[in-house]
Amino acid sequence: MDKIKTTFLQLINFRDLISALFIGTLFCCSMALSSSPKPYGFLCKSYFSENSPLKVMTNAEIQNLQTLASEYASVAHKTDSQSKSIKERISLEFHKFHDQLKSRGVLRADLRELYVAFYSVAHQEKQRKSRDELKEEIRRKELLEQQRLESHPLDGRKAVFHRIEPGTFMMGEVGAQKETTISKAFDLMATLTTQIIWRQIAELANSKLNGKYEINVDPSQFKGGTRPVERVSYEDIQVWIDALNELSQAGEPALAVLIPDHKQEDVYSLPTEAQWEFVIRGRGQYKGTYHFGDNKDQLDEYAWSEINSGKETHPVVQKEPLVINGKEFFDMHGNVWEWMADSWDGESPLRGGVDPIGTEGSGRVVRGGSWVNLAQFLSSAYRNHYVTSLRFYSIGFRLLRISN
Repeated sequence: MDKIKTTFLQLINFRDLISALFIGTLFCCSMALSSSPKPYGFLCKSYFSENSPLKVMTNAEIQNLQTLASEYASVAHKTDSQSKSIKERISLEFHKFHDQLKSRGVLRADLRELYVAFYSVAHQEKQRKSRDELKEEIRRKELLEQQRLESHPLDGRKAVFHRIEPGTFMMGEVGAQKETTISKAFDLMATLTTQIIWRQIAELANSKLNGKYEINVDPSQFKGGTRPVERVSYEDIQVWIDALNELSQAGEPALAVLIPDHKQEDVYSLPTEAQWEFVIRGRGQYKGTYHFGDNKDQLDEYAWSEINSGKETHPVVQKEPLVINGKEFFDMHGNVWEWMADSWDGESPLRGGVDPIGTEGSGRVVRGGSWVNLAQFLSSAYRNHYVTSLRFYSIGFRLLRISN
């Protein structure tokens, strides 16, 4: 047996793997036959019974060859372009050795078993290679995305605001639109409020405002510093914003690091839905269902929704942005709903006019849709409302700022 294995391993190289498999089997059979003084007829009965030495030896060699075939599958993958000629070569070798082995009493079924076993292993290895190539492609895309995020000035770790100048636009669903004017400039946060921003303001408030606040620093269900904060109610947010404004009034120096262009006494709040829709419509220039047009098939490029979210939120700045005068706003559609300043009873129509704010009902408006919603709920005009105490894993917010 050792001599067979040694001879077999010496024959293995990158081009002659297949022939080596069958030559190894031939040596195995030849050694067994040459060592037996029994006549041919006796061999057929004794050596091919279930527990015969030759049968056991053949099975053992099949297992060895299966192992070796797996180890050398990577070599076979590199020579894929030669697979057709190799298969023809296998067939030729098969018939050649079959005639020789048949004359010595080796059954065709035994050789066929080896033939099938090898191709079974080879097929499994090909499937594994395909899976590995897919994983490598996914890893490559993730690396490119990570590099893009690292080079982007907006990464969700700081609260970046962009200036929005006043103007007039048509607000609401087509057929029920109201002319609406935003009379004063404001700054809107370029991203949703992330968990790292929420945490840092909450920690400052809890430690520096004389025990006035006990804000939960980590309320979100889907953890991640640059994912949007969620499971925060309208009431939770108002407490958090009150603390932020107190820190701003007090001249807290840490705010200048967290909010790059912050100035003492800047005032923060939630946007009204008129201000929010004014932005998502590009100050009136985008009149379609979404800020990029009416084709919902494009939504995957701009938003996390039910169709692509994998049933969870995602870090900000991963989808294509809304751009106004070169300034980028991310996740205006999807990822998480955004709490608005307005009250709404779910029935009253839009007000329109100058700087409108809803006062009907006790619920508060949410806009933008979320990772759990279908496309129609992510439109620029779609409105919903919830009770102010609701904490849900698909609702967050972004900040508005009025600079003094």
